[in-house]
Amino acid sequence: MRFKSVLSWILVFALVFATALPAFAAAPQAASAAAAAQDDTERFGADILSFFQNLFSKIRSWFAQIKYRSEIKKEKVSNTMNQNAIHMLRSVTDTIGDSFIITTEDGKVIVIDGGHKTEADYFVEYLKAVTGQKKPHIDAWFLSHPHDDHCEVFLEIVEHRSRAVTFDKVYANFPEDPAFYDSYDSWAVTIVSDYNRLLPTFADRAVSLTEGDVFRIGAAKFTVFYTFNSEWKSCNEASAIMRMDLGGTSVMFTGDAGVNAGNYVVEKYGDSGQLDCDYCKMAHHGQDGVDRNFYEAVSPEVCLWPTPTWVYENTNGNLKTLEVRAWMEELGVKKHYKSFEGSVVIGMKPRIVTTTDVFEEGYDAATAVDRLAALGYDGIDMGFDYWVFDGSPFLADDYLDWAKGLKARADAAGIVYTHAHAPGEADSEYLGRSIEATAALGARYLVVHPIFRDSAGNEIKSKAAFIRTNAKAIKKWLPKAQECGVVLLSENILWGASSDPRIIAELVEAVDSDWFGWCFDVGHAWCCGYAPDVLKACAVAPMSLHIQDNDGSGDQHLIPGDGTIDWTLFTKTLREIGYLGDCVMEAHHQSLEAPDAERDAILARLLETAQTIRADMR
Repeated sequence: MRFKSVLSWILVFALVFATALPAFAAAPQAASAAAAAQDDTERFGADILSFFQNLFSKIRSWFAQIKYRSEIKKEKVSNTMNQNAIHMLRSVTDTIGDSFIITTEDGKVIVIDGGHKTEADYFVEYLKAVTGQKKPHIDAWFLSHPHDDHCEVFLEIVEHRSRAVTFDKVYANFPEDPAFYDSYDSWAVTIVSDYNRLLPTFADRAVSLTEGDVFRIGAAKFTVFYTFNSEWKSCNEASAIMRMDLGGTSVMFTGDAGVNAGNYVVEKYGDSGQLDCDYCKMAHHGQDGVDRNFYEAVSPEVCLWPTPTWVYENTNGNLKTLEVRAWMEELGVKKHYKSFEGSVVIGMKPRIVTTTDVFEEGYDAATAVDRLAALGYDGIDMGFDYWVFDGSPFLADDYLDWAKGLKARADAAGIVYTHAHAPGEADSEYLGRSIEATAALGARYLVVHPIFRDSAGNEIKSKAAFIRTNAKAIKKWLPKAQECGVVLLSENILWGASSDPRIIAELVEAVDSDWFGWCFDVGHAWCCGYAPDVLKACAVAPMSLHIQDNDGSGDQHLIPGDGTIDWTLFTKTLREIGYLGDCVMEAHHQSLEAPDAERDAILARLLETAQTIRADMR
């Protein structure tokens, strides 16, 4: 209480002094005072005034930081570093503005717009929570168009908070001369003027957005369809329209684009299929933006509304929001995220991945790629555990060339390797080779079974001994994992302490590395007595899943629904913990044990089941 009281008195003193000082500085000087002395006094008064104004500003900012840090803690904002996610930030004053923070599975941070200057304190504190960094770093910052509700946070950080937040690149396309907007948009004139004034401080990091550009920021790919066009005298019509592809999900970002920009993009790209996206950011906050034909071309499943209450509800009665909302209902949009309901973490559409263990040991890996791609799977989990035999290309000297060839085959077939599975446990002689081959495939994750027996061959049942043994083994491989860009994932298996998913999560906490996480095997958990909602008791959320079914009597790896696991509880739990990863189907036994001619039908049924699970996860 004493600390708060002292701060209150400092604030009151600063306010009173700052208010009163101009009068003191302007007071008549004594007749005998020299003009030079009067000038000195006025200069001194101005300096003191400036000092206290700056002090007051810092105190206000300090209080704002404390306030928003507390609010963000209550909001339970997730640290999503090394996971594919979009954060749509709320407006702290329920006003218009766009503010998106994107994280990728390979550790990149991307910002689109940012909002009003009044949102800067919230933005910075939110960014700290998302990244887990005291001084957050942004790899790419996109500015859609020069309006204050989109650009002021960026300008505030450049001018006043460059020590608090750093960035590599800023992408924008503004007119060189602010006078372009002189006669009709004073907001745009101010933003372009401020941007140009500050440009010398970041000119080496500024990238001009141009139609047709393709930018890759880690795992994210941005394709630019439209930027500033001097033909249309509207700042909103200067909004960049671009598509982001990340983790198997496509997202259309539209800024405040209007009918002209939308029609231009539809006319030029509508037949290419590039506009068809999973998610769409509503243009101009969901009112008076692009026309219906644009949304029809995008055909989104999910809409992102960076929109205040009064716009969404058309409180003033003069907006098009209700009409646009009716369009979305008619187009069959399944889900809407609205910023006025609070900041939200939006996961990517989970990729449906299957293990190559659906085929027998040594089955031609290139043929497996073609078959799985033709069936419609999004990704492949390479089971290196099925490649440990005499004459295996995985064990040959040129194993990396073999893996690179498979990646090229997958690229040509339109499918990706996302995961791999190492042979043996965390002390396996093949682990280094598995890490390198995983990277060569282009996959991000390598599942590694934990060590579950001691040197005498006994199951490790002690939690402390299990964590100590596995942490030591995993830490040995983390430098190579980081060098190769591969995240190691431990997995709950069937013996001793390894069977408890909560202990696997504690192992992740003990290792405490960006290059180590865990994979929840729902089938292993079930036959060891753990229902899917055990995830809510785990200290760390899993980064991946092994999805398979059984009847509780053994590890049967059945297609979901062919056993007794409660899949409704499973998907409900995933929603509650905010799971952001893929659906990795490890239900391979039915395919593996069938004649080859029957496998495609089995794998098609597995895919259909996975699609139902994915729909329920969101």
